[in-house]
Amino acid sequence: MAPNPAHLLCGTLAVVTSAFAVTAAGCGGDDAATALPADQVLAFQSPYCVTARTWAVHELNGDGDDVAGDPTAFEKYWREYVTYRETSLEQSPSSLRDENAILVRFLRTRLTPVLEKYHFDVGRIESEGTPAEKSLGEPPPAAQRAQDATHAYDNRVCGYGGSPDPASVTFEKSAASKAYCAAAAAQQEGNGKVAESGFTPDAFRTYVTSDQFMDALDAQDASAPPEIADDVKVDNQWVREHKLALLEKYGYDYRKLLLEGSADELAAFNYFDPAVEEHDSRVSAYVQQVCGFE
Repeated sequence: MAPNPAHLLCGTLAVVTSAFAVTAAGCGGDDAATALPADQVLAFQSPYCVTARTWAVHELNGDGDDVAGDPTAFEKYWREYVTYRETSLEQSPSSLRDENAILVRFLRTRLTPVLEKYHFDVGRIESEGTPAEKSLGEPPPAAQRAQDATHAYDNRVCGYGGSPDPASVTFEKSAASKAYCAAAAAQQEGNGKVAESGFTPDAFRTYVTSDQFMDALDAQDASAPPEIADDVKVDNQWVREHKLALLEKYGYDYRKLLLEGSADELAAFNYFDPAVEEHDSRVSAYVQQVCGFE
C-alpha cells in the first residue's frame, strides 16, 4: 500500500526474505474522535492483539530487511518470527483461526525448510535455489489471501500500525497534480528521516514540531487538486488535532503508544476512526496512482 503523505510515518514493519514478506505500514476532519464499539475494544485488549502490538514494537527495533544479508542474524530473526506466528495461531479469534493456520503451515512446511537448506543465506537461495524454491518469493494464492486477512484484522482491530487501504476509485493526473505531489514528496522526505532514525522519540519530536512539517501540511492543503481537496483538508486537520496530541501525550514515543495506547487512541492515530477513514483512503489512492509513492 502506498504511504499517504499526510501520515506521520509510523514505520514499515516488515518481515522480509526474498521469499516472503509480511508488512504493515502507515500511521490518521475536523470531527472529534469516535468511541469504538465495546466488542472492538474487547478484541483490541485480547491476548492475540497484545501479541500483535508487541511484535510490532519488536519490528521497530530490528526490521527483517536489515538482517537479511547476515545469515546468523537472519536465522535468529526468523525463528523469533515463526514463534510469533505460532503464538498468534494459538491466540487467534475464531474468525482468523483458519487464515493463521494457513500462514503457519506455509512457514513451517515450505519456507523454513528452504531457509534451513541454504543456512538462511538469502544470496545462496537466489543463486543456487531451484525454480520452485525461488518461486516462494510470491506466496501461493491461499497464503496470500490468509496474509491479507490477518493484516486487515491486525491493523483495524489490534492497532498494529497500518492505515486504511487506498480507496477503490481511479484518479488521473492533472495540471494541479505537480504542485500537490511536490508538497507530498517534501513530507515523505521528512518521514524517511524519522524512519532512518529508528523512530526515536527525539527524531519524531524534532520533525513534527518543525516548520518543515507544518509547511508541508499547509502546502498540501493549498495545492490539493479539486477531486481530493476536501479529503486532504480533513486528513491534515486530523493530524493537527489528534495525531500530534497523541504523540505529545506519549512523549513522541511511538513504541509506548503501541504498547500503552487505548483502542480509541490507536484507531485515531492510524486513521481507522470513522470521522477520517474514508478521507484518508481517498488521499492514499491519489498518492499511489498519481504521485507514484510506494
